[in-house]
Amino acid sequence: MTALLLVTSCRSKESPRAAYVPVSQLEQTYGQLISVANAATPYQNGTGDLLGLFRDDSGTVWGIPLSVSVVGTVLGCAPPMLHEAPVSDTLPATEIVGAANEPTGWRGGTGKLGLMLRDAQGKLHWQLVAPIEIMSGPVCWSQSEPVQVLKNYRLVKAVIKA
Repeated sequence: MTALLLVTSCRSKESPRAAYVPVSQLEQTYGQLISVANAATPYQNGTGDLLGLFRDDSGTVWGIPLSVSVVGTVLGCAPPMLHEAPVSDTLPATEIVGAANEPTGWRGGTGKLGLMLRDAQGKLHWQLVAPIEIMSGPVCWSQSEPVQVLKNYRLVKAVIKA
């Protein structure tokens, strides 16, 4: 376990920083911004960063770190290798109506992102989703303390077999 933590922390410090660009630029590639939440971090020792959920034309939902500039411009960070990253989780055929860190009843938190989903019958469901970590090339770093590498999400709809 110690070795895993050491390798992870060393990799993070060596990773170059991906650029934050205007959300309008990201929407050209990742689709429309559909929801925003605080970036999920362990123990809720949050970074102050946001996470935007974007839905592209294929239905893939991309979780991309967001930041607000000093003049109020909303910026996002999509690592160049995000499109090549594996799918991080699967969603049922539902609509996302909101996103939040998994509630635990105390500020300790879990660092897991949950989505509030509405199915075709209008019933609401809560689902935790797994992130992906980009392992090569530039990555997104938090814009506030504690400075750390932020995770992304690549969520696809489940394939319904007939």
